[in-house]
Amino acid sequence: GTLGVIGGFGVAATIVSGILLPSDGDRNLIVDAAPNGDDASSSSSTTQQQSEDGGENNLFTSAGQILSIPRVQFIFVASFLRFCSGLMIGVWAAPYFKQAFPDDAAQYAVVNAFIVGGLGMTSGILGGYIADGLGSWVKKSNEEALSGADTEEGTPSSTGMTSILRDNFDEETIRLLLPIVGSLLAIPAWYQATHAGTNFEASMFWLGVEYLVAECWFGPTIAVLQSSVGASRTGTAQGLFVLTGAFANSAPTLLGWIYGNKVIDSTTSSSSEVLAGLLSVGVCAGYLLSSVFFLVSASASASANGGGGLRRVAQDTKDEE
Repeated sequence: GTLGVIGGFGVAATIVSGILLPSDGDRNLIVDAAPNGDDASSSSSTTQQQSEDGGENNLFTSAGQILSIPRVQFIFVASFLRFCSGLMIGVWAAPYFKQAFPDDAAQYAVVNAFIVGGLGMTSGILGGYIADGLGSWVKKSNEEALSGADTEEGTPSSTGMTSILRDNFDEETIRLLLPIVGSLLAIPAWYQATHAGTNFEASMFWLGVEYLVAECWFGPTIAVLQSSVGASRTGTAQGLFVLTGAFANSAPTLLGWIYGNKVIDSTTSSSSEVLAGLLSVGVCAGYLLSSVFFLVSASASASANGGGGLRRVAQDTKDEE
């Protein structure tokens, strides 16, 4: 019932966004290809884009072009896994904590509202702010390196962490450090939250830490996704992202089915212990795998089929000019 409605909404959102959202047409490519008003470069990039589109910009053409970009493919896989972990927590955290701490059920409702609303919102805002700062830092670092601004005193730093980040991330993909690191830090925090024994305060503390480090992923991911597909495809890309979250609703459903069978078969463990074990494995595995795919997406090509990326087409055209 509920999962069907959510899934249907995701499908509907994808279709409606592809049909109703206006296309930017060639405007994005013209801006990228000819920031100084180079008409020849603009014309060349426009022709290439029209060739890719086949003269049309319909839903299925746009979706196909978006999904042909390797970086976007990995972002969607990583986002699906990250959604799975978040939805398993969203659906099954309350039943678990009420089973594990029956005397603190009322207190849990208040604390959980503060954690989800307060710390979750704070994490999201800080994640976007830090991601923008990282992007600006990489841009400035690259400009200094290209202009030969590195001094002799600064040479040691160029072989350390600064060099590693600069060599493996660009101005856009550096933002993916937030979901990568955040997901990894959320693993021990969530495990501690579900294995705090009878200490309710400790469990809530780790739950708060988990939300604070984990919920920073959304904004940076959307930013990299949109920059990878180009401005004329952001609506469809956003719809596909919503659909990815809808598909992830299968995770708490599957966990519930396994939980029901485990409780029936278990003769030595309580229902809360069974649920704690399943949540630990499911949520932590989702976090770990999502961080791996976010890392892979950062190094993947942003060009469709290895050479037709929407933004890179314009840049390549400019370079050839």
